[in-house]
Amino acid sequence: MIVHLYGKPCEMKPIMELKEKYGLKLIEDCAQSHGATYHGQNTGTFGEFGAFSFYPTKNLGALGDAGAVVTNDDDLALAIRRLRNYGSDIKYYNEVAGFNSRLDEVQAGFLRIKLRKLPEINAHKRRLAALYFDILKDNFIKPVIQENIYDVFHIFNIRHEQRDKLKKYLFDNGIKTEIHYPVAPHKQKAMRGVITDSNFPIAEEIHATTLSLPLSFGHTEQEILTVIDVLNKFKA
Repeated sequence: MIVHLYGKPCEMKPIMELKEKYGLKLIEDCAQSHGATYHGQNTGTFGEFGAFSFYPTKNLGALGDAGAVVTNDDDLALAIRRLRNYGSDIKYYNEVAGFNSRLDEVQAGFLRIKLRKLPEINAHKRRLAALYFDILKDNFIKPVIQENIYDVFHIFNIRHEQRDKLKKYLFDNGIKTEIHYPVAPHKQKAMRGVITDSNFPIAEEIHATTLSLPLSFGHTEQEILTVIDVLNKFKA
């Protein structure tokens, strides 16, 4: 399973080479990458499954919790449909132990309409991200821009060695930020006994310095310029 984090596709060429070499099945976590592409190919179309979240804050967000799985394999599609509906193909007859994970019709109707706007939503967020890239000072570590990768910027994530001080400074100036994510996986209580190696210095550095800046379809260019102006005045 791979994760296209923050709206940026993973490096799919070496991943696909490993998949083919070892005969692996690939699940893509596309919860944050609606409309993102790697060398012209959409995320969610490389593996056997692509899993999408439609949580309201996503680029393609519903009115509440929602999600979908995509596949181009008819047998796998049948298995997924069965699992989401109590393990049943025919009402009251359960082939396997399944779940109640059907997408609510109201959410589906809303998403069907909003899907037409996804290119516009992504383009707007890319314009706002371009302001951060062009104007924000280089003493903040910005996301990497890569050729042939269409990043949809679900989140605009920077890094700074004085992250906590920076977060408070922004909050004191009326700017809310978020930490995605505050605890590294190997530090999570749920992973005790699962991940036994405690030496992951790169992960710990990322989790100690990461900060997500305002960037949504609801933000205007002027609002982002204000955020950048405040950021550029930060004294480390």
